[in-house]
Amino acid sequence: MSGPNSLQAPRLAFVLPRYGKSIGGGAETLAGEIARRYAQRNIDRGVAPGVEVLTTCARDHRTWANYYEPSTVEEDNLVIRRFPVDERDLEKFIHAEIAVRDGRTLTLEEQLDWLAHSVNSRELYRYILAQGASFDALLFAPYLFATSFWGALIHPEKSILIPCLHDEPYAYFPVFQPLFRSVRGIICNAEPERTLVTNVFSGVDKERRTAVVGMGFDSEPLTADSESRQRTHLLFSGRKETGKNLDLLLEWYRRYRESAPNPVDLVLIGAGEIDFLDQLPEGVKDYGFVSEAEKLSLMRSALCLCQPSVNESFSIVLMEAWLQGTPVIVHADCAVTRHHAVVSGGGLYAGSAAEFSGAVRFLVDCPAQVEQLGAAGRRYVENEYNWTSVLRRFDDALAGFATTSTNSLVEDLPGGQ
Repeated sequence: MSGPNSLQAPRLAFVLPRYGKSIGGGAETLAGEIARRYAQRNIDRGVAPGVEVLTTCARDHRTWANYYEPSTVEEDNLVIRRFPVDERDLEKFIHAEIAVRDGRTLTLEEQLDWLAHSVNSRELYRYILAQGASFDALLFAPYLFATSFWGALIHPEKSILIPCLHDEPYAYFPVFQPLFRSVRGIICNAEPERTLVTNVFSGVDKERRTAVVGMGFDSEPLTADSESRQRTHLLFSGRKETGKNLDLLLEWYRRYRESAPNPVDLVLIGAGEIDFLDQLPEGVKDYGFVSEAEKLSLMRSALCLCQPSVNESFSIVLMEAWLQGTPVIVHADCAVTRHHAVVSGGGLYAGSAAEFSGAVRFLVDCPAQVEQLGAAGRRYVENEYNWTSVLRRFDDALAGFATTSTNSLVEDLPGGQ
């Protein structure tokens, strides 16, 4: 593989289940941003961008219906190729999802059947089979989609996973063991995710076959109103669903409000409907989906950002809040967000309603500490997650993954491709 300063930059393909600047989803956002910034940096260095995005025609992450036309377009210095999503038996897929949610262990045959009715595209796989060898690397994100599973096993010696791995039942499916063992390398978003990868997947050499990269951010000067800001609320920003532990946050907030003498309100922003409650607790305001400017304004005026999710491999929203000088409260059981909060000194963690109430009361009573925590978080993002540092780590990962002779191992899986 060519070095980052050579006349010919590596030719890369990012394979994502869906793609678009306006499409939510942490994995898609992270991988898409790296692709765009990498291509732009190549242009700035006087070489071809050399980056393609291979994706499906889907836009909605719930229906996965074909929305875009199959096409090849150039956008943001990327070649974007869209392939149609195959027909799927949604009933079989949901049946497996419910079984996992209820704690049942799927057999290997059931795991393969679950993947067969996940998001697949035969046309995408045909393109990877025919053209994959012409790329220096094929990068797949996240691990949980069939496009990553089957796609990465076509040319495993070229494939790099950006798994966005969580400590969740799917991670322990035996079907994923061959995938993680056979790919060329694995790019993680934070050190705890890297530890999880090597703990869960046998035979993955941590030093030779894993790396930590993360996502970069542009740091803008804080606005004048940040110096004299009034911190008026707690803030939740993200998809409004139980998978992000919003139901837990609302319960913790309800119990905090019951005992606090002068409670602050909780503001919710983001996509989705709160369909798991008939009525929001007192003091909770749902603003729905807001513009980027409105989101940043609400972050600047927040006492803190509340990030209750335990299924995070990076957490973009933490970095966004810290860049606005706002501290965070994260869930104590999420290794990644707790790691960020502790290492940065930019936030607190809570593992119960009582601890959450205590953390909020501390922030209410100690405004000077709020500003110190927010400033520490901002320094952390500026130092660790500026684009120069992130792309340097990305270069090092590409260069550092040793080329290994591996088989796709598809033949080892009953009912393989």
